[in-house]
Amino acid sequence: MTRLSLLLLALVGASVAACAAPPPPSSAELADKVSATIGDAACDQSDQCRVIAVGSKPCGGPSGYRAWSTQGSDANALQAAVLAQSTAEQREHAASGMRSTCNIVPVPTASCRPRDSDGKKTCQLDPASLRGLD
Repeated sequence: MTRLSLLLLALVGASVAACAAPPPPSSAELADKVSATIGDAACDQSDQCRVIAVGSKPCGGPSGYRAWSTQGSDANALQAAVLAQSTAEQREHAASGMRSTCNIVPVPTASCRPRDSDGKKTCQLDPASLRGLD
């Protein structure tokens, strides 16, 4: 091969490497985005509180639930963030061959009540409705 051919080959290789797509975000990074979208879930009353399924179990269904408030969260942005996290978890489970229990758990409820740490009213999952989720 001539020097010119080798140089062209090196340039093509560098161009391909530069155009390679970055790896997709991890489910942990996307879970952080879900948390940021929910924020502190501040509320004035319980009718502002909602529950959303998050993540993905290897055999299907959500890996958990989060309480959020209509007062401070954008429902469409939250739904998009949750979908991205779920998709990432499904991809990671498929790649690792991970398995889990296939139990079906009831959707918990949420209400607006003072947070233990500072007394601020926030939407929180109701403890009685969480039985069977752990």
